[in-house]
Amino acid sequence: MNTTKGPRDPLVTGMGFCLPGRTGPTATPEQFWSAVSNGESFLSQDDGTYFGSVRIDMDETTERLPEIPPRFLDKYSDIHLYGLLALLEACDDASLDWRAGALSGAAVLAARNATADAIVDTYLPVLLADTRVVSPREARSLLFRNVLNAVMSDVETVQAGLVGSTGPSYTLSCGCASSSVLIGNAARMISAGEVDLVVVTGADYWRESRLRQYVELEERSVEGAEPQTATLMDTPMRPYDERASGLNYGNGAATLILESREHAQRRGARVHGRVLAQVTGRNAQPNLALDLEGTGALRSARSCMAGRVSPEEIDYVNGAATGDRAFNLMEGNVVAGLFGERAASLPVTVQEAVFGHSGAPLGVIGVAATLQMMGHGRIAPTANCEKPADACTFDPVPGTTARPARIDRALSLNYTIGSVASAILLGGADD
Repeated sequence: MNTTKGPRDPLVTGMGFCLPGRTGPTATPEQFWSAVSNGESFLSQDDGTYFGSVRIDMDETTERLPEIPPRFLDKYSDIHLYGLLALLEACDDASLDWRAGALSGAAVLAARNATADAIVDTYLPVLLADTRVVSPREARSLLFRNVLNAVMSDVETVQAGLVGSTGPSYTLSCGCASSSVLIGNAARMISAGEVDLVVVTGADYWRESRLRQYVELEERSVEGAEPQTATLMDTPMRPYDERASGLNYGNGAATLILESREHAQRRGARVHGRVLAQVTGRNAQPNLALDLEGTGALRSARSCMAGRVSPEEIDYVNGAATGDRAFNLMEGNVVAGLFGERAASLPVTVQEAVFGHSGAPLGVIGVAATLQMMGHGRIAPTANCEKPADACTFDPVPGTTARPARIDRALSLNYTIGSVASAILLGGADD
């Protein structure tokens, strides 16, 4: 991929969501932008818990998907419904009529991170079923749900089936960088002429009650030691803040539609922006320890920019810190290493405290937020950041007010414990 214009340039023409919201899911690009541009946080629950919940209205979902018989739709887990609803919103945003076959030749790719809860919810009933008394209908239902959720718990399975895709279809899993890496795969497929359209979705599901058990186990495991990361349920996450102490989880899905320039122009599509490059790397860690120096992330970002843009041409960075002090330190080292003295004035923000740490959707969320900022000419603040930490060598744009700015080139970063790191270079709609 390069920065000169060409017919095979990978453009983002659609985005859709099924993420936590105030009164219902954050679904449309407009709802998404309203939330991130005002630094809203949808993590506080009525019982004092901080968790990004997404409640699905099954009646409304059944109405929107008459192609799927209700008896089948009932067997889909929440993670599948998140992915289907995010896909519908992305198609609407891109003005693609999937019912008329607009995605019949598209690649449908999904990112997966932590779907263990979806698997447990469907596999346990199979193991516990009393085969002596279970009815044939109940048995079929248990087996169908198990195959769909425990054996083939991949969102792209139901998405590709819905739109009738005959193109490439697979799921990728490499932690919180999963959908970021997939965006790079999608862009290369388009540039190489393999396909004209690619759907990229990140979706994840956590059961709130099980997170409580996880938190207790986590606290026990690090008793008497300083944890590198921590799961929070009773206090809010604060990325880049001096009070950062851990992360809140969140459910949901986010979808991007990438399209070749010639295909987009042929149908008169509106363009959100362009994927100029993507690079995945890893620090040579022998285990799952966090690379506090950010060596792998720094190497990926430099490689992504090399021969395309200089550090001085980057106007904004979408970060990947979760709200841990360790990640603040890591990202501070990465940004300082990339931009030197300029880092102090460079805006670097993240949306994790808006929707929660959702795992697989994070790469899509970061790119979508960055492209929205480019289009609106404003930099969204870092939600819940009020007192920037000294470890942050950059400007995290604290508060709840978007800052006017021109963004021509931007980096979107994603990395995970284990030091897998992805960097995406983005350009504007006219690029």
